[in-house]
Amino acid sequence: MTGQELSALLSRHRITLIVGILVILFAAMGFFGYEKYQRHQTEKAAVLYSELLDTMVQGQTSTARASAGTLIHQYAHTPYATMAHFFLARMDMEGKQVPAAEKTLMSVIKNTSAPRGMRSLARLNLARLYVDQHQAHKALDILQNPQPAYVTLADEIKGDAYASLNQISQAEQAYHSAMSALPAADPYRTYLQMKIANIGVAP
Repeated sequence: MTGQELSALLSRHRITLIVGILVILFAAMGFFGYEKYQRHQTEKAAVLYSELLDTMVQGQTSTARASAGTLIHQYAHTPYATMAHFFLARMDMEGKQVPAAEKTLMSVIKNTSAPRGMRSLARLNLARLYVDQHQAHKALDILQNPQPAYVTLADEIKGDAYASLNQISQAEQAYHSAMSALPAADPYRTYLQMKIANIGVAP
């Protein structure tokens, strides 16, 4: 192709080329702009989460609750929003607001965009809540197929649930299963042994 032919080709398709270049430029600008926005949102959420921790330590429950609510509703796509759910559930449990705590934890469990580990922790917290509320069967149902990283905690809560149902052999088995996953020198084994003794079984 001669230079003259190339010039004629570019002339015929100049509008298409210009539009194509503009599309690429706007797409790049949108991508980097969105990345900057996401980073800015995460930074703001981190500051707010730090304030939430401070107010929790200082016992400023109403302020902490407001910060948690802001994280959940305005920064829902950041990991800090998921963590705020746990603090909100904790405050609800301490305030005897059991249905609210259950709803909060369930929202984490059902949130498929949340990290799997967070959803597993929410299951454990909800199971503990059910045991404390004498709803052991619900606790056992929600503890099915735990993540390997949380098997020890799940087995301990299962033991507590079975103990509350006076199913001693199942409780003992669950506690021993929790102990078997721990190193021999782990001090937490002593705590589990105390639970076994409390149900009337020699550890």
